[in-house]
Amino acid sequence: MSTDAARQVRTWSVVCMFLLMTVALLMPQPAAAQAQDYPVKPIKFVVSSSAGGVVDIRARRYGARLGEVLKQPIVVENRPGASTTIGAEFVAKSAPDGYTALFGGNTELVVLPALGMPLRYDAQRDFIPVAQFSHGHPLLVVHSGLGVRTLPQLIEWAKANPGKLMCGTSGHGSGPHFKCELLARIAGIQIRPVHYKGTGPMLLDTATGQVHLTIGFLAEVDKQYIQTGKVVPIGALAPRRISRFPEVPTMTEQGFPGFEVVSWTGLFMPAGTPKAVVDKLNAAVTKVIREPDFVAWLAETGSEVPTPTPEQFREFVRGELAGWRKSSEELGIRLE
Repeated sequence: MSTDAARQVRTWSVVCMFLLMTVALLMPQPAAAQAQDYPVKPIKFVVSSSAGGVVDIRARRYGARLGEVLKQPIVVENRPGASTTIGAEFVAKSAPDGYTALFGGNTELVVLPALGMPLRYDAQRDFIPVAQFSHGHPLLVVHSGLGVRTLPQLIEWAKANPGKLMCGTSGHGSGPHFKCELLARIAGIQIRPVHYKGTGPMLLDTATGQVHLTIGFLAEVDKQYIQTGKVVPIGALAPRRISRFPEVPTMTEQGFPGFEVVSWTGLFMPAGTPKAVVDKLNAAVTKVIREPDFVAWLAETGSEVPTPTPEQFREFVRGELAGWRKSSEELGIRLE
């Protein structure tokens, strides 16, 4: 081979190697490499209810600390409406890159699907459960101006004022809506549901007497409404009395079994998000919720500290969905 020919071969070899390296750099990186660098920009937590509710409160508190751990800001974005489905649909249709997540999930991904509400997303197929943040039980509360201090008194008032008792809900098909419908059926009274775009305005109108009763969690009702005397707790939707209010009997103690509500918040990513990214985010969440100040804060608000893996959280969500479907079928309550 001549000197010129050899030089040309070497030149083309260099060019080909350069092209191959360029193509390799432009190709998508493996999930492991994505997780190693993740996150490289702010992460958005979508809350499907308005500001001021328990989900929003938890999202902002956890988001601030998670941002410190992950060294990227967590931006909380409220997208209320359509019984919380607007926010869920937005996340379901977002890019599965680990930068848009649904913070919540109880109503959007369990209650509404179980009750048959038409949805523009598949609650099981379109989301990946990432991590669970809290697990607790709520209280049945009434406006203090109603003059009611116990559940029997509430039922007596409703029977004496047929059609006037109004229950605030966080949306059509939400947990408060379902339980108020159930209370009306079992107690033989009339309750008119009044739907809001989230728990914030629902609780405010209960406190001011625009509606008479609702269901709320300690994080959202205790300091602002119970301690100020604006609402009165009359029943715990829990298997045992809530330690913060030992004088308030459970619904079962008062003759209303089946009224337990498991309140939980969790983080969900769009389907297709790399498993390595999901695992890394789960590890960060687990680290944060085990910190002493978060453990104490959750206890004060009537919640426990869960630390499941993504796989364990998925099974928990499936169990919740099955339980709500069973209740829906037994009681004949549907939202179709």
